[in-house]
Amino acid sequence: MFGGCPNRTPYKGIHSVPPGHAVCVSSEGTTIRRFWEMPTGDVIRYRSERRYEEQLRALFREAVAVRLQTDSPVLAELSGGLDSSSVVCMANDLIRRGAVSAPRLAGVSFLWRNSLDEPFIREIESHCGIEGVHISTHDVPLVAQTQVGHAMPEGFQPLRTSVAAVARELGVKTILTGQNGDLMMGNWFDDSLQVAASLRRFRVGQACEEALAWSKILRTPIYQILSRAFQAALPATLSPTAIYAAADGSYVPKNVETSLVPGFSERTGLSESSFFSNAWMQAPPERRKYFRALTTMLELRMLQPAEFLQHLDYTHPFAHRPLVEFLMAVPSDILCRPGEPRRLMRSALSDLWPAKLRERRSKGLFNAPWQEALRPIARALLKTGQLNLVGRGFVDDASFRSRLERLCAGLECNQSQLRQIILLELWLRNRGDGESCGQMLRAA
Repeated sequence: MFGGCPNRTPYKGIHSVPPGHAVCVSSEGTTIRRFWEMPTGDVIRYRSERRYEEQLRALFREAVAVRLQTDSPVLAELSGGLDSSSVVCMANDLIRRGAVSAPRLAGVSFLWRNSLDEPFIREIESHCGIEGVHISTHDVPLVAQTQVGHAMPEGFQPLRTSVAAVARELGVKTILTGQNGDLMMGNWFDDSLQVAASLRRFRVGQACEEALAWSKILRTPIYQILSRAFQAALPATLSPTAIYAAADGSYVPKNVETSLVPGFSERTGLSESSFFSNAWMQAPPERRKYFRALTTMLELRMLQPAEFLQHLDYTHPFAHRPLVEFLMAVPSDILCRPGEPRRLMRSALSDLWPAKLRERRSKGLFNAPWQEALRPIARALLKTGQLNLVGRGFVDDASFRSRLERLCAGLECNQSQLRQIILLELWLRNRGDGESCGQMLRAA
């Protein structure tokens, strides 16, 4: 359902370390100690918006610089989006000025036919004057039947293995990413719960003005915007958590079928509220959406290095703790306004970017590469008799096979969740004696 589980692993008796905690082992025993928690109560307000820009610029520079204290070349993932491009441009500027010890920078990118990102990737490489290594998802797929992770189910293993090979060839020990940038920089299409801030201060006129602005952008009746904001402004014990869980903009799935067997959720207690902590509800209503997303990211360990990159310093400037604490405390309308996602980012960092990138308003997704990688796997699964997840009583056979058929035909099937099922099915097969995997390969 979620691609992972907080504090758990697939292995009985083995647990992951909760985010913001440390395990302390002594002669007296083993304890888990918290060393960081989300700043849900912190608020930063400056008189001038210019001050927010200056602080963001300074903290982002620090976030990149502290990750470049190495004598080896550095590799940076470059997708052509604003986040990875900002990291590359800042790292290049720091290296060129001699402000860090890293000697040089190279980019690594994933490309496929008709990718919307490729022109921007090449623009950044030219702007910074860096070498770019391009890995084709046609040659190296996002997932393969025998490459879905060893210790844990894991997508992107073929690509990550290729990145590790590039790092080894270039003598790289550090890889920078743009991960966590969307959340930190307020890349929301719908952040209309900001209206709750005015409602809870009884500024009804201002709330109506804000709701009208969001209504025009979202093409949603103003009364719906105000209704959701009113629910958010209620005390935390009365505010429905579901309003914070809605998918954003183009990420809203058209199909929500999960293929779980009837009664599975009730039997196992499977629900978002039962898995994830709810400390994010202590944040102001207009910021709960941000803290909920941060909670999910941390507790699912989304920033944990992939298995085949764990020997490297695989690191994320947008997860730099002082930067996170600052951005999670500034008013939400500083980060994002109706029709202006990444508002603060664009004003603070755009002078780092080439002109072509400043005009970019959309981002390419991995939909096409996922389709290309999953279709042959789906065909092979359809030819097999007994499926592991069906035999274990997790997944309904008819529903799963129907969705696999729709995936092969390019029809709507809630692919983002379906691939979690496929990854787990393949991982269980590969963890066995190898016979099931062999049968699949012959069937394909």
